Amino acid sequence: MPKKDITLHIEGHPGHRGNALAHALVEKLRKLLSALGQAERAYIDKPARQTDYEVVDAGKVNPTHLTLHPIPRRMNYDPIPAFEWTFEQIENVALGKDVDERIDATLARTLSEIAKKDHEDDYSNLWISVDDEKVVFDDAFRARSEALASRKTEQERPPEWFAGVSHGSIVGDLLQVADIEGERQFVIIPPLGAGSITCTFPESKREAMRKHLFRTVRVIGKLHYRQDSPFPVQVDMEDIEPASTFEEPPHLLDMRGLFKGLERSSDDAEAMLNGI
Repeated sequence: MPKKDITLHIEGHPGHRGNALAHALVEKLRKLLSALGQAERAYIDKPARQTDYEVVDAGKVNPTHLTLHPIPRRMNYDPIPAFEWTFEQIENVALGKDVDERIDATLARTLSEIAKKDHEDDYSNLWISVDDEKVVFDDAFRARSEALASRKTEQERPPEWFAGVSHGSIVGDLLQVADIEGERQFVIIPPLGAGSITCTFPESKREAMRKHLFRTVRVIGKLHYRQDSPFPVQVDMEDIEPASTFEEPPHLLDMRGLFKGLERSSDDAEAMLNGI
């Protein structure tokens, strides 16, 4: 057998004269190929698998077995590193060891499904082997892979944020106003976080909205939050103001008390300042 082939073994149930049921064999082979593909995508960080598997040997003598040989789907790709890594992770699951962080909940569930026996008489035993190493898909393997799937699901679960209404303010660029049929809506684009936030404004602020268009503003009011985001999804505006209030810099005449000799008339002071 060529080095680094993988063999699926399925031992038939005595109730079927030691023969494996065809649907069980096909289903387990499908799940195994799915797991190999998921693992390879995780290893190479690509959206599509890069390996196919040729059937290079098959045998009916109980246990029935199918031997698969990995081949690249494109030129200049070596499938062996991903293949070896995958089998190592499957072995780690079987032994209750830690797996690579790239193993996610989906792959763990797929491994669990390989070990799940839908009907008691589908088969007696199921395992895979690579070279002289083998992994048995039994109840213990299923329990460990299900525990891994649960743990990974918790790790991958997005954080839950406050859901509800809070009074506060949000800063962003006011880029769009819609006042058709009394909608009284506008959109601001915050500098960070949400792509855009829809806001409503009261009738009393209709005129004030004009001067703020295409400016950076602070919108004050009721902020609506959802559980899946830390950013508000809507604001019921109560008031609006420029995000930054820059006072006009003072004229030097206003600071004439700071300069010696400017304690005189405004005309004299202005003449002196004009000469600076």
